[in-house]
Formats: sequence, C-alpha cells, structure tokens
Amino acid sequence: MLTILYHPCLDRIGDRALLPDLDAGGAAPLSRVEPGFAPPGRSGDEPLADEYLSRKPLRLLPAADGGVRIELGDSSTVVVVHGKRVQSAAHFSAAQLRRGVVLELGHRVVLLLHASASCQDLITGTSVPGEERELIGNSDGLRRLLWEVRSVADIELPVLIRGETGSGKELVAHAIHQAGPRRGRPFVAINFSAIAPTLASAELFGTERASFSGAVQRKGYFEQAHGGTLFLDEIGDAPLDLQIALLRVLETGEVQRTGAQVRKVDARVIAATDADLEAKVASGMFRAPLLNRLSAYELSVPPLRERRDDIGRLLLRFFREELDRVGEMHRLAPPAPEDKPWLPASLVARLAEYDWPGNIRQLRNVVRQLVIGSRGRDRLEVTPAVERLLTAPSSAGAELPEDDSSARHAARSPMRPEPSAPAPPPRQIASAPAAATAATSHPTRRPTADITEDELADALRASRWNRAEAAKRLGITRPSIYVLIERYPRFRAAQDLTLEELTRCHRECEGDLGRMVERLQVSEEALARRVRDLGLG
Repeated sequence: MLTILYHPCLDRIGDRALLPDLDAGGAAPLSRVEPGFAPPGRSGDEPLADEYLSRKPLRLLPAADGGVRIELGDSSTVVVVHGKRVQSAAHFSAAQLRRGVVLELGHRVVLLLHASASCQDLITGTSVPGEERELIGNSDGLRRLLWEVRSVADIELPVLIRGETGSGKELVAHAIHQAGPRRGRPFVAINFSAIAPTLASAELFGTERASFSGAVQRKGYFEQAHGGTLFLDEIGDAPLDLQIALLRVLETGEVQRTGAQVRKVDARVIAATDADLEAKVASGMFRAPLLNRLSAYELSVPPLRERRDDIGRLLLRFFREELDRVGEMHRLAPPAPEDKPWLPASLVARLAEYDWPGNIRQLRNVVRQLVIGSRGRDRLEVTPAVERLLTAPSSAGAELPEDDSSARHAARSPMRPEPSAPAPPPRQIASAPAAATAATSHPTRRPTADITEDELADALRASRWNRAEAAKRLGITRPSIYVLIERYPRFRAAQDLTLEELTRCHRECEGDLGRMVERLQVSEEALARRVRDLGLG
C-alpha cells in the first residue's frame, strides 16, 4: 500500500493506493499517471498528477525475503529515501516495510510504502462516532482502536487505557464518553502525577467546611462527574492509601467527603497509564484488586511510530491550527505551478521518518516550533532545536535502503543474495604499549565548559564541519556540540543562512558542494538539504 503523506494539493494527504499486483508477485508501476489514489473507504481513484513527476513509471517489485525492490528504469522522477537519492535501484527489507518506507518523489510528493493487515476493511471503510473527531487518522491501529471505543462505549464498565506518554489516552477516554449514553454529561479529568499525595483524597472526594483547619465545603471530582465520566490519568501514581478508597468507590458507588456523611455517586471511571502496573503490583506499589477492578476492559493506544501513515494527516491538522494562531493561514494556500510550496516535501519526509518517542504531543510541539520560528518567511525554516531533534541518533531509527547501483546489481538476479565477505584473519593480541595507545586513542568525555571557541573552530574545520566527527575529536557527545555552537555566535547552522547568501554562494561556486562547505563553514549534509529544498541542486 502507498499512502500520501504530503502533496502540493493538501486535500490529497491521506489518500491511498492498494498494490494488489505487488501482493500477487507482480510489479507495481508508480508515476505521474498511475496508480490511482483515493481516501480510505471512498471510491474514485486519482493519480498523483504532479507535473514534476515523470510519466514513465518506476517499478516496485516483490523480493524473495518478503521485502520490496524499487527500480527507476527509464523514469526521470527523483526518488529520495532517508535523505539520499536512489540512483537506479534499492531494496527495502520486510522489517523496513513493517516500519514504513518514506519515499520523497520529485522533491514535491511524499509517500509511505507500507504493509496493511486489513486491506479489505480499508477499501470498504467503517464509520466512527461523529463527523469530526479528535483522534485523527485512518491507520490500521487507529481504526482498530476506534472499533473498540464503539464496542465498549455503551457498556457501564471501568476501562483501563494503556499507552505511551503523549499518545492521546485522554482523547480516547473522551471518545468513549462521547460515543456512550453519558455524552452531554460532565467529563472530568484528574492527573495523579500533578496532585500532591496529601491532597489527593480531598481532591477526589471533596471536603466539608471546618473539617480541618482552613477547610471549605467543596465537591470532589467524583461528585463533579456525577452522571458522567471521571478520567483518572496516570493512575499508577495514585498513593497506596488512596487506592484502597478508590477500590471501595468502584465496588459500592459511594464517596465520603472529609468530615461528612457517605454519598452515592454515579460516575463511570476510565483510567489511563503509561506505567507497567503489573510490575508495580509485584513491587507492592500498586494494589492488585484495584488493577483487576479497573481493567474490566483494556484498550491499548498505538504509539505514533506504529501508525506512521497518519503523520501526514496529523501534520496538516497541526500546521493549520498553529498558522491560524499566528494569522498566517495563507502559507498553506496552493502554490502557483512555478512556485515552491511553503512547506517543503523534504521536511515532511524527515518528520515522517522520525520515531517520535513523545508521540502526538511531541509532534504538535515541533509543528508549533516550526511555525513560530518561520513567522513572516516565504519558506518554512527548520529551527536549531528541531534540527537537533531530527539529527540526534534514534534507538529505533530507519535503516538505509540497500542501493545496489554501485555494485552492478543489475547484472545479477535481484533475488540472489550478495556473497558474504571473507572472514577477517584472527586479530593478534596487542602488546601492553600498543594496547595502552589504543585505549587512549579516543578522547575521554569532557565538560563543555572546558572547550574554548578556538578549540571548537579547529575541530569543526578539521572535520569539514561535520558535527558528529567534531564531537568525537573533542571527546564530547553529539548533543553537546550543538550546545557549544549556540554558545558562540560566530558559528552557524545551514538553516541560519539567508536565501540570498545561499543563492549567491551556489552561483559563485558553480554548485560545487565541497567549495560551498568551505566558504559557508556549515555541515555538508545539512547544506545539501537546504540546497535541495530550495531547488538549487
């Protein structure tokens, strides 16, 4: 399946093309005119139809290992994967397909090549409560979650929502509330990580006037949610003594304010956590009876990295909201054929490749950073903070495709594995002096405060402005070198270069990237991205 993550016509974002020929062992063409794309659950296919894409198709072919091979053939469409241009062919493993392969086409369109577990369901579609919903997307994981939301919404049982931080657990709880018979009644949310343990009981159950020094009469969250839903976020942080009282309320439906009589309440309880509650039970930090009571039905919210095909829709939603906030909604207006879009396709590709450990909350924050940092500019600029985020090593980063043009792979069968390299000879045990030299050949970690401006300049110059290499030379971590560069104003990043300066340098250096790096004194990789985004290269 191919999903559009970005298209100059923003209404096309989220459209999909099924590839049945590829599933059946045949080739799937990809060009300006084929295949047809359509929104999930709708009929009527439209091709990509972008004039910067070739009419001659490139081909997607199944590989023996369960992966997919891409062959450019006679197509003139520029294909970029993970920041590198595919020269003639590339291979993507089955693991990469499960993760999702981001394809940037013609510096204008971004597609996600990925597998789907429920193609037929995606063709026919399933309805969800309400025309407008906060849970944005049509990925397999989100559609399964929405199905469960509908299934449990009208059943008066406690629900436990599990998911990583920032994945949208409160939105799921609110969706259950809105899809059930309690819609229109109060939805009250409490986050245990934000409440002092000594105040948690009073916050939940309320207080009576004069029940203790300074106390006033106040309803607790349970009474405020009467008739509706009480959402207990970060339930794993609830104090142990409070857990006993929570269990009693769930079993009896009764609460007692401090210094008052017992009252009946009717509030549906939905809890959420990103903690391992079973481990907390084993360590004595969470009570097993409460866990059993809360988990009458469990929902699991997929992390953003497992619903990568939703990133395009989420980005569009967040960019519209943030641009509207600063009064620059016109930035997303369709560009003239000769103009470049305000939002570069290459940036969308980089955002789609990132694994987002902070999930949707982190994605929204990054979009806000990009919009504020680009106010008044004709092209979106990547701020240093976002650049650091996207270039930092990721524990679950994308594998680079195997580009086999240099190995003359076309002369061999694409299904035949590469011959393995001969094993290296046994390594001799180093003598003591040699071992000592090897042990000291890498600098030890140093505090950044000890590194002078001139020392940083020397390391960057010796590394041809490659920051990772300069960090190794200085004996510091890669994130630390970004801190140093921001400390000294004489150093710049590629995104700090003005359009006029970059264009003039490109012209005077005749497009020679190496000469441009020496003159501008910035990272070659980042400079290449700027040049590509501006259409200079």
